[in-house]
Amino acid sequence: MKVRIYLGVFILLTAALLALMPNNSFAQEAKSDPEMEARVQLIKASQQLEEEQEKKAASAVSLYLTTYHSGEKELNLGAKYEGKLFKNRNQSVVSVDYVIEGIYLEGEDTNLAGFLSLKASLKDKLFAPYAGAGAEFMGKADYQAFVGLNLTDNFFVETKFINDKDELDSGDFYSTVGFKINF
Repeated sequence: MKVRIYLGVFILLTAALLALMPNNSFAQEAKSDPEMEARVQLIKASQQLEEEQEKKAASAVSLYLTTYHSGEKELNLGAKYEGKLFKNRNQSVVSVDYVIEGIYLEGEDTNLAGFLSLKASLKDKLFAPYAGAGAEFMGKADYQAFVGLNLTDNFFVETKFINDKDELDSGDFYSTVGFKINF
């Protein structure tokens, strides 16, 4: 009877060792296989990139110079705040933002032109081009439409069409160059 017990224990231990041995040798092969290591590094890099994408700035504040109503001075100062309209759309190629901006108009009866706009920009493209349109809410103009390029993460150029002539299709084009801080 003792022989059977010993034989049964021996068979169980041998089976357990044989079952574990191929897994250990495969794990050692996987560690030494350069192709497998490259795959693991690629997966880690992909996860890191996804985390960085989620941490991207959702808002920005800008100061810019524009030729809008500049008259004899050459430029007027403007400021704007941009915020993401849809924050959870990481997979989309187009980003939609709302923009609140003001332009200081020195020496005029209304010293401020304020605009509330929507802006659509192409994400992860060279110079990140964008376009948008919005309404003026201070009574200085009717609406604006604009196109621009983000030259870097912090500098942009823009061309605006601002209607301030009380006719739907008449207005002028103005240039803008600015500095942006993302947060």
